[in-house]
Amino acid sequence: MNDQIIEIAISGGMGKMGQLVSEFIESKEGYKVSGIYDPGKQSNDFDNFESIDEITADILFEFSPADQINKNLSQLMDKDINLIIGSSGLDPETINELESTISENQFICVIPNFSVGASLQKIISNIADQNFKNVTIEERHHINKKDAPSGTAIDLATSLNTVNEESQEDSSSDNYESNTVNNVHIKSIRGEEYVAEQTVTFKNSNESLTIDHVVNDRSAYLQGINYILDEHSSLKGFHHGLENIMIDRFKI
Repeated sequence: MNDQIIEIAISGGMGKMGQLVSEFIESKEGYKVSGIYDPGKQSNDFDNFESIDEITADILFEFSPADQINKNLSQLMDKDINLIIGSSGLDPETINELESTISENQFICVIPNFSVGASLQKIISNIADQNFKNVTIEERHHINKKDAPSGTAIDLATSLNTVNEESQEDSSSDNYESNTVNNVHIKSIRGEEYVAEQTVTFKNSNESLTIDHVVNDRSAYLQGINYILDEHSSLKGFHHGLENIMIDRFKI
């Protein structure tokens, strides 16, 4: 029997996702939190790393804000540490560099969304994408989410090949922000009433298909996080998207 304890560090550990994951880790048998890294903030429950260089762990969760994540990862590339990245705002250059600099015994998982429902939405959207000519995405998040579009919406839009023959809405207002990614129009709404929601709408001249995903509580993300931790010993290499790790489970 293997009694080894897996140590987990959490960057951005004082944010909502960081705190959710640290509480979960402490309750999961065989795992412990080695420490928190969150500049300007201090945890009263766990050790605090004052710099990235101080971080020690078997696995590091990265939940830093979008305006900090690329800088953090540029420093973490020099550390031979397993990474699970849940932050949005990654530059394509950062992703390419992570994939090209990974060591032989390391794994790096870039997970735009830890929800199983979001993974299924992406898989079904990629199937629908082969049969419809037009698609739009609307994502709705809590008021404190500053980046728009969300990483989940960008990741989905980038994976699609829809032609989008119809003209797409391109205006913005005080109520939402409008962007186009990979020829896909994305409407981003922020409000107190949302945790995380995303609606993908496919249209042809004669029909439409809407795929709606709603997260009512952040604990929904723990199912995906738990799956990754349970499978971590077989995750060598670079992985982008929870759906690509869980694909065999979906039976599609």
